Amino acid sequence: MRKFLFLVFLSIELFSYELGNFLSPNYSELFGLQLQKSKTQEKLNSLSWISPIIFSFQRNWSNQIEGGWHPYNSYSIGIEQPIFKSGGIYFGIKYAKSSYYLAKYKIIQQKVNLNTQAAQLLFQIEQTKLNLQKLKLQIKNSNIEIKKTKELFDAGLYGSEVLENALVRGDEANIAYLNLEAELETLKAAFKKISNKDLDNTHLPKLRLLSLQEYMNNNLDIKIALAKRLSSKYYKSVVRSKYLPTISVGARYTKISNAKPQTKDAFTNYNLKISMPISINMKNDLEVAKLDNLISQIDLKNIRKAQKIEYQTVLKRLKIINNKIKLSKKEANAYKRLLKSTKELYRAGQKSIDDVNMIKNSLKMKLLDIKIFKIQKDLELLKLYSKVDI
Repeated sequence: MRKFLFLVFLSIELFSYELGNFLSPNYSELFGLQLQKSKTQEKLNSLSWISPIIFSFQRNWSNQIEGGWHPYNSYSIGIEQPIFKSGGIYFGIKYAKSSYYLAKYKIIQQKVNLNTQAAQLLFQIEQTKLNLQKLKLQIKNSNIEIKKTKELFDAGLYGSEVLENALVRGDEANIAYLNLEAELETLKAAFKKISNKDLDNTHLPKLRLLSLQEYMNNNLDIKIALAKRLSSKYYKSVVRSKYLPTISVGARYTKISNAKPQTKDAFTNYNLKISMPISINMKNDLEVAKLDNLISQIDLKNIRKAQKIEYQTVLKRLKIINNKIKLSKKEANAYKRLLKSTKELYRAGQKSIDDVNMIKNSLKMKLLDIKIFKIQKDLELLKLYSKVDI
């Protein structure tokens, strides 16, 4: 029973870590239709080796019979079907299947990229909001600094240059705040182009660190490269079969009106045909297909290597961000101790309320830094999610 409950809670916990879907219904429908189209295209290509049944009508005039031109009509229905193409039929079906998977994974990749772009915008919006809060606190401290500097300037203890520098820093903070507000609106607009979600009621996705095996097994770049390799492998066999013998069988039924005397007005033809093309481009055609196959094999190796390095790079960046969080927590604790001592000095009349407020604001900024770093961690994790289909 305990084991069962553990598995239940574990599954709930794992389920809670997910990216979610932020795409608008239009985008979801678009990708659904593209997948449907690629599946239909695969069926079309898989059956392309089957020849169509041809129905024809012909109006003829002949002077073979004395007495002038003799008109007659002919109707026919027939088919000429290859039944053996030296492997071309088998490999053609395999090529159609691999081409379908290639198209499918590319569509899924586009969908995943757009969805992770929406998630990235959500994190960036939240990050910008936190930076705005931080700038507000910085502006408050700048105003306090300007006030204290002006008092010292009026008392003749500071020169005008010190006051000017304080005023410039205050202006820079206000300008930075306005720039961030504009950036926030740009991010919101970009999100609305992709998603119909209400920003005020949309929660940030809860992400987890994917294992290396999970990342590599579900990596879309690798899946696309694998599909390309298979596709080029089968295509090489299809090209080779084009220059090998093909066996076809045919049948045609013909009906003639006003047929010539002593001839049947309806008859059937059957045929067996063996053919093989001789082309000056055969060698080059085969060489191109062979090289494409070799290139796809090397591409697969390079992509696997690149994705493994990307995963390891994300791990290193996460480690650096975790160290930043530790340092910020350490600094926040130092500010807490400093705030406590400053409050005591304020009560003793040795510090002003402005001194207390400046340290309090600095502490709040440091706590906001921790939240900002955590969002940076999510943005790093999102780089892994943008590459996988899970």
